[in-house]
Amino acid sequence: MKRLILPISTFLLFAVGCDNPMLDNAAELDSPELQDFAKELSSDLGLSESSASAVNDVLNRHGRKGKHREPGFLWKVAGELAVELSDEEKARLFEKMDEKEIPLFGSSKGKKGKKGKSYFSGINKVLTDDQKVTFKAIKVAYKERFKAIHEQVKDGTLSKEDAKAQKDALREALKAEIDALLTDEQKAQLEQNKADRKEKRKAYRDSTKAVKVAVLGMTTDQLTAFDAAHQEARDAAKALFEKSKNGDIDKDTLREGLKNIFAAKNEKMLGIFDDSQLEIIKIHKALSLRMKKHKGKKGKKGGKRGGSKSG
Repeated sequence: MKRLILPISTFLLFAVGCDNPMLDNAAELDSPELQDFAKELSSDLGLSESSASAVNDVLNRHGRKGKHREPGFLWKVAGELAVELSDEEKARLFEKMDEKEIPLFGSSKGKKGKKGKSYFSGINKVLTDDQKVTFKAIKVAYKERFKAIHEQVKDGTLSKEDAKAQKDALREALKAEIDALLTDEQKAQLEQNKADRKEKRKAYRDSTKAVKVAVLGMTTDQLTAFDAAHQEARDAAKALFEKSKNGDIDKDTLREGLKNIFAAKNEKMLGIFDDSQLEIIKIHKALSLRMKKHKGKKGKKGGKRGGSKSG
């Protein structure tokens, strides 16, 4: 009888493992980023075995071998999950969005924070080793000067208006020093690199939009109305920023104006799509918000760190 204990125990462990498709399918995902994403969805949404298996299957088919970094990945996933998930599971997916009243068609926040860093990293790529030493010294020096201004505002010895003027002057001085450091060839290369990045971003956005249109089954009229509403909001926001730049309105007025612009845009967008399309859009939004946590993780085989755009 004792001889049977080990074989039976081994068989039971094997059987339990085989009866858990969620674990099996999760193991098949070749990206830690996607695997963590799948596990989080299964846990947070309390997915049934069939739903967990379906989610992993969808992520695997559309995201394996780095395809999760391609344009429109999350739109493809959202389109399928609209069918695969139950109403209860969708409700749990939307809980945080609904609690925080996050609009489906909100403004793009948080992108400006990376501008300075990308600007400096772009410059660093064209410098010689000697120039890099000088460039680093310049950055350190100006960082201290900006910090001193912040400290003065904090302790009340400098007004915010005067601080803004001083920071604007510092930025101009920093720009002049960097400009003097660069050769004409380097300046030309920087401009070319900037144009290349802009073209690459546009190509990515256009490809993502094409996938979105296909997944949602948007009509020509819907696409026209969508683009018009987007452009109208963009023009209105640009006009407000221009007024703020010229000193015609204060920051509170700017903030309130932008809030109204994007609220109006959201209402117009909601009227463009039918209920089934809006559900896919909401799933895509919920997935996008969650996916941000899992960006930039290296693949199991030492893949490059870069972060999925999760279009």
